[in-house]
Amino acid sequence: MTKKMPLDGIRVLDLGWRAVAPVTARMLGWGGAEVIRIESATRHDGARQMPPLTPGVEDSLDASEWFNNFNSNKLSVSLNLRHPRAKELALALASLCDIVVENFSAGTIDRMGLGYETLKKLRPDIIMVSHTLTGLDGPWKHVKGHGPMAAAMAGLHHLSGHEDTPPISPAQAFTDYVVNPHHSVFAILSALHYRRRTGRGQYIDLSQYESIAHTTGTSILEYTTLGRDRERTGNRSSYAAPQNVYPCRSIPLDGRTEDRWCAISVSSDEEWRRLCDAIDRPELADDERFESFEGRKKHEEEIDCVISAWTSDQFAEDVMVRLQAVSVGAGVVQNAKDLLTSDPQMAFSGHYRKVVHAVTGDSTYDGPPFTLSECPLEVRPGPLLGEHNDYILRELLGVTEEEINDGYVENYIA
Repeated sequence: MTKKMPLDGIRVLDLGWRAVAPVTARMLGWGGAEVIRIESATRHDGARQMPPLTPGVEDSLDASEWFNNFNSNKLSVSLNLRHPRAKELALALASLCDIVVENFSAGTIDRMGLGYETLKKLRPDIIMVSHTLTGLDGPWKHVKGHGPMAAAMAGLHHLSGHEDTPPISPAQAFTDYVVNPHHSVFAILSALHYRRRTGRGQYIDLSQYESIAHTTGTSILEYTTLGRDRERTGNRSSYAAPQNVYPCRSIPLDGRTEDRWCAISVSSDEEWRRLCDAIDRPELADDERFESFEGRKKHEEEIDCVISAWTSDQFAEDVMVRLQAVSVGAGVVQNAKDLLTSDPQMAFSGHYRKVVHAVTGDSTYDGPPFTLSECPLEVRPGPLLGEHNDYILRELLGVTEEEINDGYVENYIA
């Protein structure tokens, strides 16, 4: 007997674009919700052409592994919302959904005729989430942009980089893939709990800018209360010394040499002594310059040189294992390939899931970042554009065979 999923019976309408709303909806799909994405070939989501693209089918709107990964467990209906009849069907579909998510700029969804005030007239208990850059109210409500812009505005870029270099952008838009979707899903689950108790829906205004500000730690509080502007510190820490990323032995890879690194962090005097023993420099533990945290912080550069001399002749994995064995914080700096093919913990957890997609073939997707003891969370391939038109239009919305066959549908089905 199949276990009931946590969100069985919940239907989600995904009106999102690129990342934030689609990733949010994907997480709900992992939990068993039926997620329906409205798309159009006449103005398709640019993510459908974002690399990596499967070789041999690059021209297909279904070839993007990026899009398919972030839209797993969804159904796709193709509606050209510029057509009045298509908009009627979109509204009818929304009335059948418990949750609607979108991430257009402020005011766009209202101009499309699909705003919350319209939808709640059709379904009073509907839950809707808007993921605008800076929220729906306030002096910046009309500012438009993507996740990296929100991260820069919130100060994340200011804190990223080394003390003697300009601010840098983190490698990925944390807003899109991590921070905003998780905050959004938590708010949605809370709203579902509230609706179950009260019968009332609600409109959630999630500002990407405010959400990403939580990743800056206490820096905003320090500035507003103490007037202290936290500067960039590279890989170092205010509560650990030494802490840095240290060079290890390079490895040959595909006809070239790949640099390898290991991160090491010492947060107590006891850890410092264990580190000194592990790197075969026990005398450093008795050096009065390094006995206290303050002393080690003052002489970080000298300590870094000592540690680097030891790590540079060893493989990063060996450094990590040796230090972890004596309870010193250490971890190999991994790239995406490392995580996918050689990380034993990721393999054990089963995070990456193998799926078979109709266009891209055998593919590997991210799985949920959690497991549930009572029911396994399934990961299904991302949808083809308009793949589920028949089910959604005919079964859910009752579009007649005559309406489809007489060609009228072609006016609004992309």
